[in-house]
Amino acid sequence: LSCLFCLLLLQQATVSPFYLRTISILSNSLEQPLRSSFSFKPAGICQGLAGPVSSWNHQQIRTKARGNEYQPNNRKRKRTHGWIKRISTPAGIEVILRRMLKGRKSLSH
Repeated sequence: LSCLFCLLLLQQATVSPFYLRTISILSNSLEQPLRSSFSFKPAGICQGLAGPVSSWNHQQIRTKARGNEYQPNNRKRKRTHGWIKRISTPAGIEVILRRMLKGRKSLSH
């Protein structure tokens, strides 16, 4: 089934590295159980279509570092969560009232 799908894709599209990689990934996902989406390992009969596999395909894909999302900026903090912003909208007034009813010492920034 997967090789038939590969052949249909090859007939409809021009042969380019993008389509060959897509075919390899699709055939890999159809023939083997689901694994991490970060690794690329062509498998089965479609491996010959993709050509020789370099070792770079088996390297870890790096993503954006996490944990540094908060970059403090007083101007943005006051404009987003400040008293003037809260009082200027109905939802903000509700926030202020909820904090007053709870007995918060600080109602807004």
